[in-house]
Amino acid sequence: MHDVEGSAGMSNSGIVEIPYPMARGGGMFLVLIGAGLIAAIAVSGDALVNYGVFFGGVGAAIISLCFAGHWSKASPSRLQVAALVFAIALEVGLFAVMVRTLTGGTAEHIRWLWVSMIVGIHFLPMALTFGPKMLLLGTACIVSAILGLLLPNLPYEIFGVLDGCLKVGFGLWLFAPRSLGE
Repeated sequence: MHDVEGSAGMSNSGIVEIPYPMARGGGMFLVLIGAGLIAAIAVSGDALVNYGVFFGGVGAAIISLCFAGHWSKASPSRLQVAALVFAIALEVGLFAVMVRTLTGGTAEHIRWLWVSMIVGIHFLPMALTFGPKMLLLGTACIVSAILGLLLPNLPYEIFGVLDGCLKVGFGLWLFAPRSLGE
């Protein structure tokens, strides 16, 4: 039984249950992706984003997954693993649609906003894996991307930095220990 999202609870057998055991690993992944995006925009010069810096953040985030097991005190359920696999498959599918739909003449900032939208959509089913905070993050990323698409005269950097800050902030929120049992 767990009465607070993310906190440990005791089962009827006396075993401590962690409702979202992968939350800390996912949190660190988000922090590194968000920081990579912010840094890539900050050092982009005349470009929209410095791709080398961005992909460096992506690489660091992927490497952090190697340590995710050390941050968890329990194993995820089959449902949580299935939700994670579904979310990643959904993201890949949506990216494939985006690549086929947006023409080569589509402005780079529009493509980046659609990437933010797709990432936000794929966060929604991840709530089963990482907890309800992912619903908030996904919704915030989707709203930010929609605003960027509806307000094309505003610089992309506003929406890109906002997206990065959302990922860093929610990532820290997921990563921070919430109880002694976690």
